[in-house]
Amino acid sequence: MTSSYAVVFKTYSWDGFVERQARRCQAAAGSGDFYISIDETNGTVGPVPFDRVVRTNNADLIALGFADRYEKRALLWWNPDYVHYQFQELYPKYDYYVFVEYDAAIQGDLDSIVDRVAALNADFVALPLDTSSDKYFWTLPHRQVYSLEEIKAALMCISIYSPRALKMLAERRRSMAADSQTRYWPIGEVYLATEIGRAGYNAHSLEEFGDTSRYLWFPPILEDDIPKSTASAFLHPILDKKRFIQSVINNNMYFRSFLYWKSSMYQKLARFPKRDYYPYLPAAARLRVKVSLQEKRKRFWLHATLSR
Repeated sequence: MTSSYAVVFKTYSWDGFVERQARRCQAAAGSGDFYISIDETNGTVGPVPFDRVVRTNNADLIALGFADRYEKRALLWWNPDYVHYQFQELYPKYDYYVFVEYDAAIQGDLDSIVDRVAALNADFVALPLDTSSDKYFWTLPHRQVYSLEEIKAALMCISIYSPRALKMLAERRRSMAADSQTRYWPIGEVYLATEIGRAGYNAHSLEEFGDTSRYLWFPPILEDDIPKSTASAFLHPILDKKRFIQSVINNNMYFRSFLYWKSSMYQKLARFPKRDYYPYLPAAARLRVKVSLQEKRKRFWLHATLSR
């Protein structure tokens, strides 16, 4: 018998693309109960055409005892796991919880995947990331919180949890929030994998349950190019045309790519008329220079601090 499970589609806005992604996720949910979790920190998104909708915001999560702390961008960008704990406390009846970000997709039979997770008595399923200090950007700053040997990370755009794992992770977040000695607030993808490892809980890689070859941070998958398959697979990031163009430009790593017409960035954009992406180029190029300088200064400071 399939374990009871909730599939929680997480989003931070609502438009036609997000709704299409939600329906793709719902179609994969099998016998699981499907929910929408939507962040309304910046205001209500209005009607959402699904039966089970959980609306949340930063103030609600902070009121639950989670720290109003993040090192970059925004609270739920840095701490997307906060929503997991809120949901589990609202709906504690499930054997497993599957969380799916709005730009990810699951293909195949999710009932079978959850059955296999249950057969392994797994507490946590996500795709591990290589945290070698020379390969993973977040390894160095997290040495302020964890030892180098402890640091793990996992891509959490699709992740699966047992109830006891979510309870433990929520308790640890709250205890860290109450500890004034917490120097650096850990990002979700490091926090989850590291704390699961420290607790000795049973973790498995997402690649044990399906194809993860197109489940990455980058490059994006245009919505029109989603492969049709009944085999188990995990996809990320899936984007509509506008988001795809912005992602290709904004995640370009090198300023010189803006100047070189044969660069990989322009090759990825070649399928679109120039008028669709030209307006985004100047601001993105300026930002790339600024961010590059900031990152170099910050990593120099961290190297100097940690080597003392």
